[in-house]
Amino acid sequence: MPTKPIDRLLFAQGGECFFCKQVLQKSDASLEHLVAQTHGGKDNDENVVVCCKILNALFGRMSLKEKLEVILKQRGAFGCPAQARAAIAAAATPSQGEVPLKAGSPLAVVVENLKKRGNARQTRLDKLANTIKTALEHQKLDGSQADKVLAQLRSKQWVQVDGEKVSYHLPVEKVDAGIHLS
Repeated sequence: MPTKPIDRLLFAQGGECFFCKQVLQKSDASLEHLVAQTHGGKDNDENVVVCCKILNALFGRMSLKEKLEVILKQRGAFGCPAQARAAIAAAATPSQGEVPLKAGSPLAVVVENLKKRGNARQTRLDKLANTIKTALEHQKLDGSQADKVLAQLRSKQWVQVDGEKVSYHLPVEKVDAGIHLS
């Protein structure tokens, strides 16, 4: 059974947006032709990447030169419009919309472990994955869930990965033995 292009490209891109490198759910993903078909681009894996639907709509029928210009104007890490929209929505959400993490859950255990490490947190992806697995095993939780917890950290944007480098934006509040987003 042949795989669909979006599935194949999501796998090849490690489940990340081609442009901003954030975790990309299939429901939010779309195929982006680097050279638009209207400009002679082919519909093959050499010319197609997966990115968020919002970014795809922004690029529309731009030429490759115009797309590169948008990307280069970011001057550093690519600021995806989907992330900007999510940040604006999160800032506008009232505090009663806080989402607690269940105390003792694998995600909560790992977040607390990372917070305790402070400036000694791992800065490389492979080392972070080992730290997560070890933290879960120390709490007598299933260490095989490490990949799932890492994906959750990335989808919540508490951990951001650029190549192999890792940066952290962990939640700061702790209430009633559970972590709450502000």
